Amino acid sequence: MLATSVALRADLIYFRNGGRIQAPAVAEGSTVTIDLVGETFTFQAEDIESRIPDPSPAQEWAARRKLLEGKPAAERFVEAWWALENGLVDEAVEELERIHRLAPEHEPTRRMIQAVDKLKAPCDDPDFEAFQTSLGVASRIERGPHVLLLHQHPEAEAAERVALLERVTTAYHLMFAGSGVPLRTPSRRLMFAWFADRLDYQAFLKNQEAAPFASTRGYYHPTWNAVLAYDARSSELQRQDRAGLAGRRDELQAFRRTLERLPARGRLRVALAGERPRMVGRAEGGALIDRLDRDVRRSELLLEAERRAYDDGMAAHEMVHLLAADSGLLPRHDAFPIWLQEGLAMQFEVVRGGRWAGIGRPHDIRLNDWRRIQPPPPMDPLIRDRGFGQGYRRDPYVQAWALVYFLRARRGDQFVKFLDLLRSPRDHSEPAASHAELFSRAFGDDLGGLEMDWHAFLNEARTPLERRAPHPTTAEEMRSRE
Repeated sequence: MLATSVALRADLIYFRNGGRIQAPAVAEGSTVTIDLVGETFTFQAEDIESRIPDPSPAQEWAARRKLLEGKPAAERFVEAWWALENGLVDEAVEELERIHRLAPEHEPTRRMIQAVDKLKAPCDDPDFEAFQTSLGVASRIERGPHVLLLHQHPEAEAAERVALLERVTTAYHLMFAGSGVPLRTPSRRLMFAWFADRLDYQAFLKNQEAAPFASTRGYYHPTWNAVLAYDARSSELQRQDRAGLAGRRDELQAFRRTLERLPARGRLRVALAGERPRMVGRAEGGALIDRLDRDVRRSELLLEAERRAYDDGMAAHEMVHLLAADSGLLPRHDAFPIWLQEGLAMQFEVVRGGRWAGIGRPHDIRLNDWRRIQPPPPMDPLIRDRGFGQGYRRDPYVQAWALVYFLRARRGDQFVKFLDLLRSPRDHSEPAASHAELFSRAFGDDLGGLEMDWHAFLNEARTPLERRAPHPTTAEEMRSRE
């Protein structure tokens, strides 16, 4: 397993000027310093409307773990599963190993330990040279036990990406092993290409006759048996916002230089973008610069958190597509409906405060997009794959996330039965059942009742930041960045 540093606290922080984040924070005097995966952002207490101390899953796990001594295997397994679904992969494995030593007859644990042991087998490199050439750009290589990353990034970022993909790989295999779905573990490293620039990603897709998918953030290429993604910093919105913040910094720096030349008792009229014109002296002007500079830092923090949520979330999403093909979860390319393939991959997308949050968590991005669909969508068109097959379209994908999220959380046994029905060998002597017919066999004929339960479940779903918010989410905070 890969050792990673884990923050014990992930406070819920709500800024006075808008925006919210779940991340480790330390208060010292009148300042609050927020840590976003090693990068720190310091604010004055007055910049923050509310800061609610909140234990991270790692801290909560430490408390849960202390209560497990002497408990039966079934209870301990529930807690190990909680750790897995909250992204604590190494901690889950450690607890599963304890359970297996104490109760080797516990079947779900035995299957998961067997998967862990299989994942320890060394993997060879795939034949990647032709794929690397087809990318059309120079790339470097970063390897993990099960991943070969072709990238254009600094070494530290590439290593961080590989660590994420390895964590997702282990979590994926543990989840299905625990659910009783037997899968193959990788025998060769899985290929992932990470472009620095969106335009190069789009050029590759066009050269591969996959132009309809040029609007996507990531893509699984079935011929190359590889996945691709681009750095979200090269997206149009991120570039625009980063350029705007750089311009604001230039404006503040120019004002600072002017202020430094001001006589000790002098005053000047200042008119900065977004601020009312005013007369200021050195002290007032300095305080104004400090406040506006912190506001730029607030925007930079939120923008970088958003970038990581999209970048790491999409990397996890595409990795699941690759794992589904490699592991035999998909015995045939069309064994699963598209909504299920995409909805399952989206269960691995959630990133909070720059850190992967696990499997099947309330999705900070998708949940907001779901709420924009009014009235709530019917289920029947979705399970028949209507709206899919033409590249990325937000609403069908959001519905797919929402349905798989609901089915795993509230109809778990039936969900596994549905997977088993889809994966069963075809009986060519009889007409093949449609995906919708198999859905009814697994979940029953009362589609209307299931739909009502689905909508009610999503209506109650809340992210940690939403549950403790000092006020309802604003329109600006809910705006889609797709």
